Amino acid sequence: MHTLKDEWITASDGVRICVDVHLPPGDGPFPTLYAVAPYQKDLLHLPPVSVFRSIETGPVDYWTGHGYAVVVGDQRGTGKSEGEFALFGPAEQRDFHDTIEWIATRPWSTGKVSMLGESAYSVNQWLAAAQRPPHLTCALIYNGFTDLYRDAVYHGGIYSLGFLTSWSTDHLRAAATIGGGTPPRPGGIGTDVIGLTLERPVVDDWWEQRAVKVEEIDVPVLNIAWWYGIGLHLRGQLDGYERLRGTDKRLLVLAGTDSHERYYQAEFLDAHVRPWYDHWLKGVDNGVMDGPPVRIEVANSGRPPRPEAEWPPRRAVPTAFHLTPEPANAVDSLNDGSLTTTAPTRPNGPPTGYAYPDPRWTVGTTVITDGIPQPTRGILTFTTPPLDHDTEVTGKITLVLYAESDRTDTDFHVKISEQKAVPKLRRALMRKVAANVPPPSVMVTRGWLKASHRTHPPEPIEPGTVVRFEIEVWPTSYLFPRGSRIRLEIANGDSPVADGLFHHYYGHQVGRLLVHHDAEHPSHLVLPVIQ
Repeated sequence: MHTLKDEWITASDGVRICVDVHLPPGDGPFPTLYAVAPYQKDLLHLPPVSVFRSIETGPVDYWTGHGYAVVVGDQRGTGKSEGEFALFGPAEQRDFHDTIEWIATRPWSTGKVSMLGESAYSVNQWLAAAQRPPHLTCALIYNGFTDLYRDAVYHGGIYSLGFLTSWSTDHLRAAATIGGGTPPRPGGIGTDVIGLTLERPVVDDWWEQRAVKVEEIDVPVLNIAWWYGIGLHLRGQLDGYERLRGTDKRLLVLAGTDSHERYYQAEFLDAHVRPWYDHWLKGVDNGVMDGPPVRIEVANSGRPPRPEAEWPPRRAVPTAFHLTPEPANAVDSLNDGSLTTTAPTRPNGPPTGYAYPDPRWTVGTTVITDGIPQPTRGILTFTTPPLDHDTEVTGKITLVLYAESDRTDTDFHVKISEQKAVPKLRRALMRKVAANVPPPSVMVTRGWLKASHRTHPPEPIEPGTVVRFEIEVWPTSYLFPRGSRIRLEIANGDSPVADGLFHHYYGHQVGRLLVHHDAEHPSHLVLPVIQ
């Protein structure tokens, strides 16, 4: 591999963008893969491990070894590039167009260009493809959101504090100033990302400028998404696939939590990534466009990806699971309510209520007792009986919730979990020696809504009035095995203990909420069940 270090590109407004060009052995010309993010190209010497999560281009030497030139750039206002970083703003989007066209004019380039990289690299690929640069030949988008506001920063109108704080500080500002131990380093980012986003809690033109105009994309696109990407990339990847207008589109959704690791494994790249580039950039007839357009790996199934005719699958049956006050005897929570496919018949049953904040909350909404986290003890739960057969849920999910508050606004945090089956002997042992340990469970998916954001523009709710909310829960494909339970969790906040990086700002919420679940107010969770 031969590298042309610090090549300069003059963008259409005169700002200079800095890139490195990595060339394969031989004279060329070569098809080219372009990677750009605000993560400093000069840090690519770092190993691609979790502590350096922004190292996301994939193995450059793998691609040059297969006859591709690789161009890695510093996004405007980051690394060595001039200008001001404006959080995926219009000028940055034009830079991607200009760089692709610059690549096409180089003597080492065949003029066929695609893009490379995970997360922010793929967000930029979405934005670049919507600019329609003439020499962008295809796109392969790997874990990239399409709507900065809804997919990443304000989930249902609720500020994703954990992610924004970590990303803007760790990956951007700290990495560019003190990361090497000798401040200040070149490429320091002066943009106040937190301030920019906090000042705009409602969708406006600023956010719309940064939302991908997916319908404008006119090149073949392969979307590779991962079910675990709740809170950042999954929603945009699936929504983007649906909105693409062309027929040359494909979708692969995988299970597991190793998207970063797999993107650096030659076996994975050989099977799922390189064939797409080889077909569209090199003209290889390798069958990537044969067969159904969608492949889905069902999480928790242990089975390989299966073909589907479309996303979401029309064969999935929307099934209503109703919230009821009857005890499920499932978990230690504020109410331990039930989730059942039988609709309520009582015309005016008593609602389930809770006051917030709960004085027992320790870290966010998680209660910690004797050093043991209790994520459900201070929130509402509604749980099915143990399932009498394997149940696959694949598709889009909605929670229809009839609720009233004594405030003009409140937040809804929704989680669907698998509560795992525990053999009788183990349950008896746990009661004796580990009574304070909650039953084992796995988070499947989540959803959020600030009550005022049920409309656009936002409107306050009337205190003491029952309101029907439709809360978007992010899609999934998950197999709930026989004997396990489906558990719905509802709260007005979350916790870094239970929800990790994707916890949210709680704010100054104090109040009371009532969830109604009678015949006149049939709160229910709609799950797409594969029969």
